[in-house]
Amino acid sequence: MAPRVWLITGCSSGFGHELTLQALKRGDKVIATSRNISGLTALKDAGAATLELDPSSSLATIKQFAEKAYATYGRIDVLVNNAGFATDGAVEETTEEETISIFTANVFAPLNIVRAFAPYLRAQKSGVIANISSIAGDAGSPGLALYCGTKSAISGISESMTHELAPFGIKVTCVVPGYFRSKFLNAGHRNSARNLIKEYDGTAAHEYMDMLSQVNNRQLGSVVKGSEAIIDVLTQSGRAAGRDIPIRFVLGDDAQGYVKEKFEERIALVKEWEGVGTGVSHDDVQ
Repeated sequence: MAPRVWLITGCSSGFGHELTLQALKRGDKVIATSRNISGLTALKDAGAATLELDPSSSLATIKQFAEKAYATYGRIDVLVNNAGFATDGAVEETTEEETISIFTANVFAPLNIVRAFAPYLRAQKSGVIANISSIAGDAGSPGLALYCGTKSAISGISESMTHELAPFGIKVTCVVPGYFRSKFLNAGHRNSARNLIKEYDGTAAHEYMDMLSQVNNRQLGSVVKGSEAIIDVLTQSGRAAGRDIPIRFVLGDDAQGYVKEKFEERIALVKEWEGVGTGVSHDDVQ
C-alpha cells in the first residue's frame, strides 16, 4: 500500500506534534501545520512537510492553503483538525471577544478547513477526517462553559458530517480524549477570563479552574500512547485492525469511565421525567 498523506493542524505541541511523529514512523507522509512555522523545525527534520496555517483565517485564505497543501503530494488521505485552545472562567466573567475567539478557533476554523478540503476528498472518493473534541463536550463543567460549548459543537457537527460525507467514501470521526499530559493546560493553550469576579471565589466555577491548574502536567494520559491509538483507529490497523472507524472514539483510561457515567446519568434523567415529557402530541397524530 502506498504511504498515506496526512494533513494535521496545531502541530507545534501536544497531539498534533506526536501524531506527526507517529505517522512518519509508520512510513506515511505528513503535512504538519502551525500558526508559527518556526515551531515545526523538529518535525521538518523528522521528515514532515511543514506549512504555516492560521486556522482562524478566512475561508478564502484557507481554500488557497488547501490548494497548496494538496499539491504537495497530490492527495490527502487523513485530515486531522487538532488545533484549538481553552478559555476558563464563569460565563459572566467571559467577554464577547473571548467567546468569539474560542468559537472561531475551536469550531469555525475546523469547519472552514473541512469546507476547503472536502472537494479534494470527494474527487478522490476517499479520505478520513478526524476532529479532536474532548470529554468536555459530553457534559458542561463549571468555569469551563465556553470550552465545553465548543467541544459539544464540534462533536455534534462531526456526527452530522459522518452521514453527509459517507456517500463520497469519506469517513469522519470525532476523537474524545480525557486528560492527557500535553501542554494544553499551559499558558498559551489555556487562557483565563480577563475579568474575574471575586464573588465567584469559593464557588464551583473557580474551584474547577483551580483543579485544572493542580492537575496540569500530572494528567493520567500519555500523548505518545494516545497518538498511537488514534493512528490505529484512523488507519484501521494495529489494535483497530479489521474494525470500522467509529463515529466517536473515546480515548483515555479516565475518559472511558467519565463518558459512560455521563450517559448513564442522562438515561436515568430521561426515565425520571418521562411521565412529564410525554403526552404532548397532537390528538390527530397516531
